[in-house]
Amino acid sequence: MSDVFKLQQERGKLYSDYYTNIIPDRMPIGVTFPTHLLAEYDGQNLFDYQFDYSRLAKPAKELCGKIYSDGCPVLPANFLLSRTPSMYQLYGSQSFVMGKGGFVQHPEVVGMEADEYPQLIEKPFDFLVETVIPRQHKNLDPQNPIKMATAIQMGKLALQNDEMSFLPTFLELIQTQGYYGGAPFGSFNFTEAPIDFIADQLRSFSGISMDIRRHKTQLQEAADAVMPLLFHWGMPANPHPEGNVFIPLHMPTFMREKDFSEIWMPSYKTMLQQFAACGVRPNMFCESDWSRYLDILLSEIPAGSQLAFEYGDPQTIKDKLGKKFMITGLFPCSSLKTDTPVEIVDRAKKFLDIMLPGGGYMFGFDKNPLTLKEVNLESLAALTEFVRDYATYDNAGEAFGTPLNSEGFVFDETIVPKPQSQYLFNWDEFKEKYPLTPDFAQTNFERFSKETFDFYMNLLI
Repeated sequence: MSDVFKLQQERGKLYSDYYTNIIPDRMPIGVTFPTHLLAEYDGQNLFDYQFDYSRLAKPAKELCGKIYSDGCPVLPANFLLSRTPSMYQLYGSQSFVMGKGGFVQHPEVVGMEADEYPQLIEKPFDFLVETVIPRQHKNLDPQNPIKMATAIQMGKLALQNDEMSFLPTFLELIQTQGYYGGAPFGSFNFTEAPIDFIADQLRSFSGISMDIRRHKTQLQEAADAVMPLLFHWGMPANPHPEGNVFIPLHMPTFMREKDFSEIWMPSYKTMLQQFAACGVRPNMFCESDWSRYLDILLSEIPAGSQLAFEYGDPQTIKDKLGKKFMITGLFPCSSLKTDTPVEIVDRAKKFLDIMLPGGGYMFGFDKNPLTLKEVNLESLAALTEFVRDYATYDNAGEAFGTPLNSEGFVFDETIVPKPQSQYLFNWDEFKEKYPLTPDFAQTNFERFSKETFDFYMNLLI
């Protein structure tokens, strides 16, 4: 067994132990280099590489040699985390627009008017495809079907090209550096909370803020209507303890606690319970400060969920939530710029002395840095090496926390029925029209339909 392979096996066990509620030998440390940081490090401008991610191979290899991480710090491009501009530009998107500084931005846009809730509630997927998507992506207008078909095909090919361009470097780094290879293929996905979904791409922040006051009942009904879509969209093909469904949470910290409990939480809670019943771990990014909601999280969110916090008191969060949930985040990204290597190690020691005992915490920043000027690389190197050496456990092998779905939730398809739409495949109708089609073809056709469903939903996150 080579030293690199042995290191990879050791790292893999750290993660597999953690995600099966076993205290590992040490807490794994993983960092992520944003693509803009890589480009700046190599002296590139912030535009060109976003149309050819292979240009990041050289700086990626150099930084991986300088900064310790158990997981690969550089990831292949994807539309959600990278916001690849080619696809959005080909779709004529008004939702994601390249800014003058080289960052793809999400302006405040409206895809649904306040008087259109009945249409969303009656046929949610049809309404999204027919009305919302053409408004947000101007080249996907069914009134111009040839232009729409061409844009869809080109956008898909552009995204595929972007995703593949850095993949060889990513795989090479995993092999040469012995990085943890990540959760098994098909065990990760993403979705949104129902109210957040309606806010982000349909009604806008200001629009939904008014709807909470003026259209409360319709908003609740709409959240219930889109929830099954969001469940099936986020459902991983191959659930696994190391995988999860990532859910960025936007609206709650802008809401009154009463509205959060009565309007935002019910549909979200139902969705999470069904994920837990299927062995899928919710991975919630609690944006901004959730301190006033900690008790609600404790009572309403399924055990074994992973909660990533941006702000809050580490001791309070650990004491309140640490026994029921897996916790990550909270370490201030700003310290990468303000602290010397000595200072950041001192800060990390104090932080880990709070978060390490008893297990259940995975090191993470409150947010990722965006550019190189936000990071002193010497301080980052000192931090990750310190965490690697200091965050060890004397009681490795013992159980910690509460396993996923300890409550015993049971999957109920009547709660999250599969999406039905004239735009999605129906095997019975197809078989009636083409009776000579063998039954085994059903699996492939339904997979193609699911991928088509995902394509349209992906345009709305």
